[in-house]
Amino acid sequence: MNTTTQAKPKTFELGQICCGNVGSTMCLPQFYKVVRLTKASVWFQPIHSQLIEHDGYGQAGYKLPVDRPSGSVFRKARKTWKNTNKDGQEYAFIKHCRALIEPWNGRAALYDTYD
Repeated sequence: MNTTTQAKPKTFELGQICCGNVGSTMCLPQFYKVVRLTKASVWFQPIHSQLIEHDGYGQAGYKLPVDRPSGSVFRKARKTWKNTNKDGQEYAFIKHCRALIEPWNGRAALYDTYD
């Protein structure tokens, strides 16, 4: 049996799809596309997503990105995890909705609106 795993990208790259988990439950994923980079900043554009394998009501399931813009471009500072199991991994933080944006790992993201 041949099993392969895809390593999660560690840095932001131009044109890359990223995923951010929003809120305290961290189960409301939002996808973004990197549209510009500098040494200190990254510009994201929100993109659409679609539910797959949902509960029949659209309240829980898994989401995949759809590479179609859904909002305005915004800039965030590039940050790097240090002294954690994600050492060297880049991320960006949106304070008002407590979202961490990281390079997407290519897997469907858990979506769950239940309490």
